[in-house]
Formats: sequence, C-alpha cells, structure tokens
Amino acid sequence: MQSTRKVAPIRDSVKSGIVAGQAAAWAIFGVFLAIDSALLTPPGTFYKVIGMALGQGPATDVYVGFVMHMVTATVIGIIYMTISDRVRALYISSVFKGLATGPMTGAVVWAVLFLPLHFGVILPMLQAMAQGATSADFTIAGQLAEISSAQLAARLVELSGTIVAGALAMHILFGCVLGFLGRLGTSSRELLG
Repeated sequence: MQSTRKVAPIRDSVKSGIVAGQAAAWAIFGVFLAIDSALLTPPGTFYKVIGMALGQGPATDVYVGFVMHMVTATVIGIIYMTISDRVRALYISSVFKGLATGPMTGAVVWAVLFLPLHFGVILPMLQAMAQGATSADFTIAGQLAEISSAQLAARLVELSGTIVAGALAMHILFGCVLGFLGRLGTSSRELLG
C-alpha cells in the first residue's frame, strides 16, 4: 500500500519558508553577539563587515548588514521549503528528516555562498583596510575603547581561519533550526489538510 502525499501550493511553501528562515536567523542572532564578545570584537562586527563590503558608511554598516543577513536567511528558507515540499526524497516527513536536511542545507550554503564571499570579497577588503593598522589593544578594556576600522580589519584577517570554521558551525546550527521549523510547517499543513 502506497500513501500519496499532497504537494503544498507554492504560496504555502513560501509562507513556511519565510517563517522558518526568519526564525532561524533570529535564533542565531544572539550567538553572533556572543561570538563578538569571545573574539573581543565590537558587538555587531559580523553585520558591520557585511555592510562595509556593500560600500556603506560607518553610520549604516551594521544596519545594512543586519538587513542583508535577514533577507538572505529568508530567501534560503523559501528555497529550502519549496524544494523540500516538491522533491519526495527531501520532504520533511519527520523531525529527524528536518534535522538531517536542515544542517545539510546549512553546509551547502556555507560552501556555495559563505566561502566565495569570504575569500573573494570580505578577506581582500579586510586585508586592504588592514594595511594602515597599528597594533590594537584587544583586551576587554581595549574593546570598550574605540577600535579603528583598520585595527578591526587586521584583527579579523588574523582570525580568518577561526571565522571560517566557526561559520560552518553557525550554518549548521542555522540549518538545524531551519529543518526543525520546516517540519513544524509541514506537520501543521498535514494536520490542517
């Protein structure tokens, strides 16, 4: 006996994807702030670097970076839910499947999106900025003082290997939340018909 599964309308996949992508992005928001603290970089450094790469000014770097990260997470959520709703083998039929496909999605996003941007755009930008850096005080007291952009860039270039490895972990965590929430979306549609 073979069960038939009704494929969700595209609008339902998009709605579920928006919710899952946004919720996953918000779930890791606090982790970014904790990482900034652990690396002794100013709060919002991740978002600031994204804004800097887009050519924003110091006053708007963090805000533009935050918005771009949330938009990217939303698009990833929409793509994830649309594909999983339409490809039988990827359909999120259980929490286990969500916790398998979500982290795989996170790892793919890390490999396809993060790594090229990091090595092709962000790192060269930071290396160029770091040329004029003087030694910075990366103690907690020094963190409270204003750190120049060149000093911050030099610090981030120095931490590049740690950032790449940590980004993989963050993308997998994002994927776990995405997959779990994707399952909640599919199960609620299954219950509601």
